[in-house]
Amino acid sequence: MLCDDCKKNPASFFYKDVVGGTIRELHLCEDCARKKGIIGDKKLSPQEILQKLLKNSPPDDKQVTCPVCLLNLAEFRKFGRFGCAHCLKVFEPYIKTMIKEVQNSEKHIGKKAQPGGRRAIEIFRLREELRRALEKEAYEDAAKIRDQLRTLGVENV
Repeated sequence: MLCDDCKKNPASFFYKDVVGGTIRELHLCEDCARKKGIIGDKKLSPQEILQKLLKNSPPDDKQVTCPVCLLNLAEFRKFGRFGCAHCLKVFEPYIKTMIKEVQNSEKHIGKKAQPGGRRAIEIFRLREELRRALEKEAYEDAAKIRDQLRTLGVENV
C-alpha cells in the first residue's frame, strides 16, 4: 500500500483519528508521518520505548475496584455485568471502546434499572456479612460466606 499523502513510498504507519464522531484513517510512509508530527524526529532506544509503554499501560484490572460493591474490573470483564449503579462511573474510562462497539455511541444508554439486580444485591449482602464475621473473628462463618461468594463467581473475596 502506498502512502496516502505522497503516493510514492510504501505506507509503514497506520493512523486512525476520530474527529467530531468521524473516523479518519491514514496510511503514511515514515517521512510523511514525521512531517505531520505523528511520530517524532528522534528515534527511541528499546529502553525508551519500553518505558513509554509501561508508563502508558493501563492499571491491573484487579486494582480498579468499585468502592460501593467491591466488584473489580477483572470480574466485570469476566462476567460482563456491573455489580451496582456506581460501577459504570468507576469503570467508564476502561470500557469506553466496549461501550462504543456495543451501543454504537460513546455514551452508555442502558436500560431502565430492573428492580432487584439480584446477583449484585446478593454479592453486596454477602460481602457485608463477611466483613461483620471477620470483625467478630467468626472465621468458620466467614469461610462459609467466602464459599458462597465464590459460587456467585466473585474471585476477589
